[in-house]
Amino acid sequence: MRQPISFTHRLEGWGAALCFAAFGLLPLDWASAIGGALARAIGPRLGISKRARLNIGRALPGLSAAEIEHIVAGTWDNLGRVAAEYPHLRQIRVFEPGGRVETHGFEHIDRAVAAGRRMIIFSGHIANWEIGMLAAVQYGAEVAQIYRAANNPLVDRMITRFRHIGGELIPK
Repeated sequence: MRQPISFTHRLEGWGAALCFAAFGLLPLDWASAIGGALARAIGPRLGISKRARLNIGRALPGLSAAEIEHIVAGTWDNLGRVAAEYPHLRQIRVFEPGGRVETHGFEHIDRAVAAGRRMIIFSGHIANWEIGMLAAVQYGAEVAQIYRAANNPLVDRMITRFRHIGGELIPK
């Protein structure tokens, strides 16, 4: 069943579309830096950051308040960078010599493919988590990606269009 589109969804969707359009006009490095700076400035002030602080404090009770704030700010910085990089995903060449992406371990994929085995590859939200799928597609692997859809269905459609770089997308 499709989620109904609320007025708030529309406002968020317009804001996201405007941001994605603006980030798409900028060079990748600028977009990433500005996206990170904006999210770092706004994100820690949002209510969800209170939950993040609480969870980090529970998981790592030895951290000081300043260390927890540093982690929260870093999380928002990364999220802002990833969002700002979405309009540029199709232009990133993972295997370009001297490029921005470093890859390791593809010999394991080669061995599995040569043996006729399928693989499940997990990744964390470290740096731009979309690069793993991009690397697999550009490497020529037949892939499917399971992802969590955005809460806002309009924003989710935008992100899905950026993510559709090859392979199958499967919402969980």
